[in-house]
Amino acid sequence: MTLCVTTKKIQTDPPAHFLGVCTLASSLLDSHLDAMPEKKESARATVILALVALAVGCYALLFGLQTLIYFEARHWAASAPFLRDVPQPLPSTVASPIQEKGLSFYGFQFAAPWKGIDKQNSQNDRSEVDFKSGAVLLFFNPEGEKNIVDSIRTGDPQTYQKYQTIFGADFFSNNYALYDAVYGASPAGLSPFMSRDKAVRISTLLQWKLGYGAYGTKTIYTLQAGNNRGLQFGDPATDHVVVVRLFDPHEQQMRLLFTSKSAETGIISQADINCVIDSIQPASAFQ
Repeated sequence: MTLCVTTKKIQTDPPAHFLGVCTLASSLLDSHLDAMPEKKESARATVILALVALAVGCYALLFGLQTLIYFEARHWAASAPFLRDVPQPLPSTVASPIQEKGLSFYGFQFAAPWKGIDKQNSQNDRSEVDFKSGAVLLFFNPEGEKNIVDSIRTGDPQTYQKYQTIFGADFFSNNYALYDAVYGASPAGLSPFMSRDKAVRISTLLQWKLGYGAYGTKTIYTLQAGNNRGLQFGDPATDHVVVVRLFDPHEQQMRLLFTSKSAETGIISQADINCVIDSIQPASAFQ
């Protein structure tokens, strides 16, 4: 009896469906690995944008208003260059000799360095004196000069409170202090990185300066004449018109305009202006 043993061949190759699964898994893994750099770049870009947005937001919160004021002031100065000018001390305080005495208008008396009056015209708001030398002097009625500080203090309470917030509870002690601060303001004093309160303060002064004007001149001087102090707009060596605004200790304001009949400059000197300014006194002081 013969025993036949049949040996069955064992299959060592993987089945077809298994190969298919492996191929799919491999392709998915490869695609995932390929996508990872793109995802990393996208995440990095998102983080950078978020940081930029945060930085811009912080800057706008801390310095946005100051930056706006900074560029706005430069825009104003482009059309009104005098905003850049601030008062300087008078180049000379020497006065010309007195030639004409006893000029008196609106409760004030003064002298002049020009001999001989050619014409004189007095009105309610101003008086004009034409001298034979060609010099012309206008003296404006102090009653017509507005007391700005007092009008703000006694005006709309909300407006006064707003200015107290900007300039302090005392606001300005007098009109000279107000004018000195207004004309002392300049766009050069602004910075995008300064405090918000200071930027608002300078911006408000510049807006007032723009409104007050500088009488078409490019030079502003501070002056002191006895108990009177004030500002001079213009240089007689270069400007045909010079305006002086004086403030006495009693809050009286005097405004004088110096010019000449001739269109040429130099008819009036700084020493001539000093002579008039130094001599101004209340008429009661001569009684």
